[in-house]
Amino acid sequence: MTGNPTWRRTLRSALLELALTALMLFVVATTVRWLMGTLDPTSGGWWNTPEGRLLALAPLSGYTVTAVMLSPWGRVTGGHINPAITLAMWRYGRTPGRDVAPFIAGQLVGSLLGIAAGRLVWGPVFASPAVDYAVIRPAPGWSWTSVALIETATMFVIVAVAGIGLSSRRLGPFTPWAVGTMIAAQIIAFGTLSGGIANPAREFGPALLSGSPSLLPVYLLAPPLGALAATVVINGIAAHRRTTARTPGCAIALPSVQPRS
Repeated sequence: MTGNPTWRRTLRSALLELALTALMLFVVATTVRWLMGTLDPTSGGWWNTPEGRLLALAPLSGYTVTAVMLSPWGRVTGGHINPAITLAMWRYGRTPGRDVAPFIAGQLVGSLLGIAAGRLVWGPVFASPAVDYAVIRPAPGWSWTSVALIETATMFVIVAVAGIGLSSRRLGPFTPWAVGTMIAAQIIAFGTLSGGIANPAREFGPALLSGSPSLLPVYLLAPPLGALAATVVINGIAAHRRTTARTPGCAIALPSVQPRS
């Protein structure tokens, strides 16, 4: 099977997704180590609060995703580094169905490798309570249902905006920046509440290596659900626009997401 050129391309792209996801997790883990691992609330000051450090963590995390998407390697695969995005790009017709499972497998393995690299590089402090393998935990009192609703909703918005960008030549170049900005915004808004990740790969490695997988099913399932719901809406709007454009007397053909051949 790997002798087939198509499957060789799929395997190469899946390995790139693995490497890019590992890099992203290592960058995020390193940021958490230095921001949260040096937190000292007893010293006072707004900077020495989780909310204060989150304002620095959020753009670093969000625009790391933008950098991955814009990198030469990210341009090969689309720079998904998120199983929910892979599913969305498949439903938008931008990623072949044969690539979906290998991409997702690569992203999850990359998550494990990125966090393992963080533990290797930063040593015991990486396992300390302040850092704890960069695992995500919701605020006390947040139920599975509450976390699932927020994770689903935020992923819905991200994928819907990405779909609009994909459908427009004018907006397309700005899509990576819009995605990074939305990721940063949702971390600021929900980071100390639901966790605010909207990425199963972001939690997979940390949860398993920290031994804290109790909420992992929510973080694995809710973002893909939101992503798929968004593609149904955006594809439905695109189909309606194409129908309208073909209607006699309609002189303007509106842009839409077109499946890749």
